[in-house]
Amino acid sequence: MADINLTSLPISGHSGEAVPNRFFRQTGAVQDLAILFPGLNYTCDMPLLYYPARLLVERGADVLQLRVDYTRPEFQSRERPEQVLWMGEDARAAAQAGMGQRNYDRLVLIGKSIGTLSLAYLVTQGGYAAATTIWLTPLLRQPWLVQAASQCRGPALFVAGTGDTTYDPAALVRIREATGARALILDGGNHSLEVPGELDRSIAWIGKYVQEIDSFLSF
Repeated sequence: MADINLTSLPISGHSGEAVPNRFFRQTGAVQDLAILFPGLNYTCDMPLLYYPARLLVERGADVLQLRVDYTRPEFQSRERPEQVLWMGEDARAAAQAGMGQRNYDRLVLIGKSIGTLSLAYLVTQGGYAAATTIWLTPLLRQPWLVQAASQCRGPALFVAGTGDTTYDPAALVRIREATGARALILDGGNHSLEVPGELDRSIAWIGKYVQEIDSFLSF
């Protein structure tokens, strides 16, 4: 792995609460900052977020992983608009804290599942519409997310599986027509981008997925 310092940043998010995080800071010159937003029960230590983080660190980026637990009853009891605002406030605070570390040339935002709501908020209300975004198993059956994703002005990559109940191919077509985004779709893949009963294929898919991200970030 590249020569890095592992630390955390002081981030004050929704209602002034601290936003748990892990920050991989390169010791040399850096051009990119990547921020990762986990899923509801899918942490940054799980494959779809762990390997992109490793890739970005090895590419020389600083990487900020959010480690917020949105399974808490006080969050789950809220209506979806309130949840989006909560996550959005956390996301905006994280982006501001991360961008304050250096003069970066590029901001890369990666969200998994419910974490794509954070991306949608940052694109539409956070002032980051021009960021490079990677949407992992996005909640394409949420009209607000589809509308927000269609406002991306920076490069965007959507990764989904046809066996995922949150996948909506028609919605993805609308987003791609509006933005020119790239897409990588796994036939039969579920919400974890695994093919049930086909472990070898699921493992091979991770390699293809990471290669796609590497290619996407090399534009």
